[in-house]
Amino acid sequence: APNTVPYTLSLHDALPIYRNELERLRFTEKGKAALTDALMAEQTAGESHRHVRWMKRGVAAALAAVLLVGTAAAVAGSLWENYFGSLDQGQQEVLESLSKGLPAAVTSNGATITPLDAFGAKGVLYLMLEVEAPAGTVLPVLDEEEAVYWLSGGVDPAVRMRLETADGREREDISYSTDVTCLEDDDPADNKIIVVVNLSADQDLSGLTLHIPGLWRWETDNTFTPIFTGDFSFLISENMGKGSAVTLDVDGVTTQTPWGPITLQTMELSPLGIRWSYRIDDATARAAEQAAEEMSQDQNGMSVQAADGSQLAMEVSITPDAPVSVVLKDGTQMSVSGGFAGEEDGIQVCSGAFAAPVDLSQADYLLWGDTEIPLN
Repeated sequence: APNTVPYTLSLHDALPIYRNELERLRFTEKGKAALTDALMAEQTAGESHRHVRWMKRGVAAALAAVLLVGTAAAVAGSLWENYFGSLDQGQQEVLESLSKGLPAAVTSNGATITPLDAFGAKGVLYLMLEVEAPAGTVLPVLDEEEAVYWLSGGVDPAVRMRLETADGREREDISYSTDVTCLEDDDPADNKIIVVVNLSADQDLSGLTLHIPGLWRWETDNTFTPIFTGDFSFLISENMGKGSAVTLDVDGVTTQTPWGPITLQTMELSPLGIRWSYRIDDATARAAEQAAEEMSQDQNGMSVQAADGSQLAMEVSITPDAPVSVVLKDGTQMSVSGGFAGEEDGIQVCSGAFAAPVDLSQADYLLWGDTEIPLN
């Protein structure tokens, strides 16, 4: 790899680059590991609380309202508005259509985790859980600048939240990301919190089991303090989101990037997100490689400042990509974010999730870069 003269980025500056430019800048494995170590604590503290809402009193009110309204859609809408924000009637109906089979509560070592609601589509799962620590434990509201609640204790498989097969084996052939959001607590002196687990995977999740090993405090110095541990497993319904994804005929559709054209091969759309694959034209790939080499050789290259003040030089590679969104009939644009971006046999394979469920009956067209893809 070429030598680099680092350009210093503070964590505050580096974090939005890591989040927002991932589709264009991809670091080598060594550089990615260094960046991840430096950003992990701050990223977790920021993202895990991005949906903070009132919750415990809200859940009771929502359930009471359901008894009056008498519709399952009202249950889903009321509960999930604490996570997504306001949902219209169409979005509430989407949630109901994607909700199939709620796992039972599990008690282990004096702690209980109870699913309150769940919905999903191919490769995406949202699971709302009430987490009750053993009697006598207090779960106070945490200062996100110091720590967050997390359902894993690190990367060790023994304390890591993971996807398993029916016989308890970890699925090692599937890539997935996990987000845990702790919703606002009206009673910080008790032993209960409510969290939402969001899984995004490159394969179908139905029929798998989500294993949770307990509850930890994840400190900003990247240490994990156990609150309780146990064996909590929740089966993901095989009927969840069945038939909700639509495969689009997009083979050969192109769009432009700063380095040249890229060409779609496949695209799959669901109310929760989009998965797509594309190939990078040879000339585009060469232009991106040249740009990455120039960035690496430039004295204004990038580095990240570690907690101890040392500078970690980053070796940069560029993967041409384009943003994807759905444009609704009223002009609203629903972009995807997060998910995965990788390569399989020379083809780029990507996925992303919408910030809230989308009523596809109101969708007009897809936007890939500057290219419109009709939805008929």
